Amino acid sequence: MLLSSLKSFVRDHPEPDREAEDIEQEVLQEITSILEQYETHKRPESLIPSFFKPRAKPQSLRLMVEREARRRKDQETLLLSEEELRNIWFLMKEMGVETNGEVRINYDGFSQVLSRCRECFGPQIEPYFKAPVFLKFDRDDNGCISANQFLNYLNLRTTMHQNRLELSAFDTDNSGSLTTDQLEEYVKSLVPQVPALSDMQPDFLDHYGRIAVRKLLFFHGKNGSIRIRDLVNSIVLQELNELKNTQMQEHQLISNWFSIQSTQRVYKTFLALDEDMNGLLSRIEFTAISNGTMSPLFISRIFEEHVMRMRVVQGRTVHRDEMDLLAFTDFVLAWDHRSHPAAIKYFFDIFDLKKQSYVSPAEIYTFFKEIHYMWVNVLKEYADLNIYDVVDEMLDMIKPKVTARITAEDLAASGMSGIFFSTLSDVKQFYDYNYRENLLHQDDDSGS
Repeated sequence: MLLSSLKSFVRDHPEPDREAEDIEQEVLQEITSILEQYETHKRPESLIPSFFKPRAKPQSLRLMVEREARRRKDQETLLLSEEELRNIWFLMKEMGVETNGEVRINYDGFSQVLSRCRECFGPQIEPYFKAPVFLKFDRDDNGCISANQFLNYLNLRTTMHQNRLELSAFDTDNSGSLTTDQLEEYVKSLVPQVPALSDMQPDFLDHYGRIAVRKLLFFHGKNGSIRIRDLVNSIVLQELNELKNTQMQEHQLISNWFSIQSTQRVYKTFLALDEDMNGLLSRIEFTAISNGTMSPLFISRIFEEHVMRMRVVQGRTVHRDEMDLLAFTDFVLAWDHRSHPAAIKYFFDIFDLKKQSYVSPAEIYTFFKEIHYMWVNVLKEYADLNIYDVVDEMLDMIKPKVTARITAEDLAASGMSGIFFSTLSDVKQFYDYNYRENLLHQDDDSGS
């Protein structure tokens, strides 16, 4: 840099008749000026190692480039393409024996398939054909495994790798987990790629992200984040991936939590209940969700356990006693999956009034007493229904390990948690349970 500057200076200022001392003096001044400019404009902090780099914004160009580069690199080594899977199947049929429509292959043929695949696809195929993988499958008397089952295994493993790569691209901290915000970014990134979501209006996108992610968090979340390893083989994530199927029918979309139809149903229900349009549901507004058939005690306990939060307002500590969209979505998920372990935990906290880690006959009596009142005064049913008989019936149904102490584990083991929670919280649900045999006969008669 210095030499080029001197050369340009001499070229631009040709003065052969000047004294040598004057020229040297001017050169010295010019050098000094150049060095001063360099010192002024250089970045002193570049000499000091950087110990902190600000986290990139979710949609920054740098983060998207890094994410795509990592995905492509891993995809080359971990994922099998559809063409590779087809070729593997053809090789399995060639090296195996087909019996009754099923292809079976022994370890020798299995190894020959590996050799051929290594020639075609390279060494990255080897992990799929190791001996421990072969031994995972049931073998017949001839030592053969089902090639069909092995191909299903390859498809499943490829899908799991694909899920892991897509999720890990949003794990900017390399923590092995995704936060709520990162999950929302992941879900929203799928919208342009999935035909079933492509018609989504831009103003609904944020609401869609929040509602959709709640199911992932409800079933797998802990402290607002989810481990990627828990998601890659999750049935819930599989439900999300089903939207990529372009052949889905309307009734399938309606039943899929992650579809536009399903998320809008939740959002529109919330808006319909929010009479004062403040973005929150009071206890009275929430009562309308069941047309008034849920007991007041049950609704109060929902708010006490899953809605009320401490917050500071103008220096005072107050309780928030209104339900936001996320808390409403959690309730919808719990009510729709009452037998799931996550829902059992959600509702068990509601029924465990004394926080003893078990539900006693006294608590069953307390909840059903309100159902009994609604049974007589709202549904106008017979008043001689004995509350204690229902309490005994609930205990017989769950069959707790410790007499008269129903734990969350007892509810899960019984497989009857859905009925237990329903009949003690909603008089219409108890009506259906109490008259289940009559309703069944009615269905049979209408079917015939």
